[in-house]
Amino acid sequence: MIQPGADGAERRLTADLEAAAKIGAVPAGGVSRFAWTPALAQATAWVSSELERLGMTVGIDAAGNMIAKWPAPAGEAVMVASHLDTVPQGGAFDGALGVLAGVEAIRRLRDEAFQPVRPIWIGSFMDEEGTRFGTSMFGSRAFCGEDLSEELGASDRGGTTVREAMATQGFTADRIGEADQVASVGCYLELHIEQGPVLSSQGRRLGLVEAISGVVGLRVTLEGEANHAGTTPMNMRRDPLVAAARIVLALRERSAAQSGLLATVGRIEVAPGGRNVIPGSCQFTVDLRPRDPETFATLESWTAEVVAEAATTEGVQASVETEYALAPTTMDGALMAALEAAAADEQVAPLRMTSGSGHDAMIIGRHARAAMLFVPSHQGISHSPREWTDPEDCELGARVLAGALRRLARD
Repeated sequence: MIQPGADGAERRLTADLEAAAKIGAVPAGGVSRFAWTPALAQATAWVSSELERLGMTVGIDAAGNMIAKWPAPAGEAVMVASHLDTVPQGGAFDGALGVLAGVEAIRRLRDEAFQPVRPIWIGSFMDEEGTRFGTSMFGSRAFCGEDLSEELGASDRGGTTVREAMATQGFTADRIGEADQVASVGCYLELHIEQGPVLSSQGRRLGLVEAISGVVGLRVTLEGEANHAGTTPMNMRRDPLVAAARIVLALRERSAAQSGLLATVGRIEVAPGGRNVIPGSCQFTVDLRPRDPETFATLESWTAEVVAEAATTEGVQASVETEYALAPTTMDGALMAALEAAAADEQVAPLRMTSGSGHDAMIIGRHARAAMLFVPSHQGISHSPREWTDPEDCELGARVLAGALRRLARD
């Protein structure tokens, strides 16, 4: 149970987080709200109703994004957004806090009778996590006018495609281009839990994101020769798993030696998979997180060289497929200054840091000025029912968002 804050205003956000955690809650613990499912639609409708109560005009666009608008005399919009979808058995804070803190920021501005000069938008993007179809950042990419025709054909484990799932929710996939609204956004803010241990370990309450690391996803396939484990001499083997081991170690050594690069092999499969059989094939995934554009530009070619060298050494065939590649995104200095000033009003100095996880801000930041604020994740835990951020830190983040909106929407 999330304990309420000290005053009535703070209890509103705490109550919202508790209510959201009940939508899509699973008996084993945690929350499961996936793209184009009734649970996500219910959560979106619930948030929409609260924003409508606050006097905002709310719509669901052609990509399933909720966009709430507070009109103003002129200018490009100041937007606050995140996502309401989750990973399987996810926590109560990832994504949802960013949306609900935006709602709380609007409440605070309404309470003080604030009148914006520039429009304020609150958003919840469809399918940031990519859990069901592997189509992460779907909503924010549609909002930015990216071509998603290939993603519409992606299917879940049951064989349902994105196009078909959209239809079950009353959406027409061929109209997805109508979701492109980023040209009306002048600046974008996103509050998120850190999803890592840095703030928690240092006792810091806020993190100011300077850049979001890029993400490169590769699939490596190695083909050798399956044979008997007891009769094939070591020097006559063509073992793809040994080649894979060489590659994994090379990735680790490079990332350890180079600041701003993280490398992970998270899934590996061998065939035929017998205990007494030398593998004939091996396939594994590689997740690379470069902080700077220069490193990002060289990663695919460098990995291909490492794979080729290991394959030659072990006498196996190799191929490398790039499944996705998102460049690092640098946050906007002026928006960072606005967040720092709002944090100073709360007598808190944010820690400047890099986000190693991807967020909708990295998509929006290619088209509009963007900035991100982090609050601590207890022990760095995220994507888990044990995910936790103290209510006081959630509420601090909402107050800082409100302060930044106050500054940006009156200019």
